[in-house]
Amino acid sequence: MKEAVAFACERYRLYYERILRPATDSFRLSLDDGPIRLHEAFGTNLFAAHAIDYLLEIRSADGAPGRRHDLVTRFDEMFFVEGGRFQNAKFRLVDAINNALKHVKIDPKRYPDLVTRYGPISFQSLAEDEGRVICLLAGYRFDYCRVVLRHVLNTLVDFEFGDLEGVLDFARGTASVAAYDLDAAREDDPIDEMIEFVNPVCGDCGEGESNCLCATFVYDGKSGEFVPIRDEAFDLEDTMSRISGAYPRES
Repeated sequence: MKEAVAFACERYRLYYERILRPATDSFRLSLDDGPIRLHEAFGTNLFAAHAIDYLLEIRSADGAPGRRHDLVTRFDEMFFVEGGRFQNAKFRLVDAINNALKHVKIDPKRYPDLVTRYGPISFQSLAEDEGRVICLLAGYRFDYCRVVLRHVLNTLVDFEFGDLEGVLDFARGTASVAAYDLDAAREDDPIDEMIEFVNPVCGDCGEGESNCLCATFVYDGKSGEFVPIRDEAFDLEDTMSRISGAYPRES
């Protein structure tokens, strides 16, 4: 690995360990306990967006072509949730919201696809509502922290970098990283697997059915709904047989 690339990777690793992961841990606690204040959402959004700056520094040192837009678009294409209503623009929206806060409003030419789809984006696109931070865009009204920011942070932090080569692979967009699907680090305990299967979470907000509020939100002009995400590889008979040896598994 070239010295300049190694230096950039080490800078990101330190940012990841000292800023991004602790901020994400605090954010997850807020999601669980609430409420989430508007300034907290913007602050955490900034940490997520700033991670892109570090990844771009690595890519530049590595000689990779492309700009910031290319990287966030690549990540949106790689890390998405099958079945979710709000797809393929989460990294770009985090980036746009951050720039809207820094520059009062974003230049439509910088995010032409987002502005075409969602209309003008400014810091007023986020607003507090009963302990949640809601995103308000043309044809959209949803929980920004759970639908967008949670997913982006999960993608950025739920990957342990064994060495600087792992950091470089991630920056290149070639690392095998599980985004927020059913279980990024699947448990070996069959009881835990069964609990997850019978209590799926929503592919959009990550909440269980009893807590999911997607039916009260709007996605592309249409009412949302609970979208259960289940592990397609789940084998009921195999799991039951591992829970109880008395379970009659078919041969």
